[in-house]
Amino acid sequence: MTRKEKNEEILKKEGIKINFNLPHIETDEETTLRTSEEMATRVTVLAVTNLIAFDAMDAEEAIDYLKGCDLWDSTTPDEKDFLNDPTEQKKAQESWKCECIWVLLWALKKVDTLPFPDELCDLNDIPAENYPVGGDSDPNDFINGPHELRSKSEILDAADLYYRYDWACVDARINNIEMTTVDPGIVYERHYALNWLITYMDQDWDDVSCDT
Repeated sequence: MTRKEKNEEILKKEGIKINFNLPHIETDEETTLRTSEEMATRVTVLAVTNLIAFDAMDAEEAIDYLKGCDLWDSTTPDEKDFLNDPTEQKKAQESWKCECIWVLLWALKKVDTLPFPDELCDLNDIPAENYPVGGDSDPNDFINGPHELRSKSEILDAADLYYRYDWACVDARINNIEMTTVDPGIVYERHYALNWLITYMDQDWDDVSCDT
């Protein structure tokens, strides 16, 4: 309840509609976070598929790369579908995963903040040494390296906040009101990644739901 009330105060200051009847999310005691290895593996695969989305790598090369690094089994069915048939429409959808990458790197303390969700994050702002792929680096060094995770409480604070942001975005869409304070697409992707981090309903990556 304290987390809920604190986040409602944040929304109030930002001028975002609040649903006071929206319940609080799971408590610290009820939540099991993904492991650092799970987070690092997931963000590595996302970083590879993101390269295809932005035409920085072709799909065949990416598949060979993932297989060569023993990451093909960590690639989800939806990601395999994308890699096997990367249409322009799928690339456009996949490009939004920049926000998921940012959230996971934030959880791994590779980036300092989750900025206000009104502008797409720029992955070029992340130092190369904090990014799982690129150059001659071996992604498995990143996956298996030491990681200092953010606290469960801090991750749950963010998950609860984005739950409330997402409700406001859905409410605006249902009522045909343009949401101008935050970007609904950014909010959705961050909510998605945060729900995966807190093992919401124990759902696999492709199946994460963002209930509001």
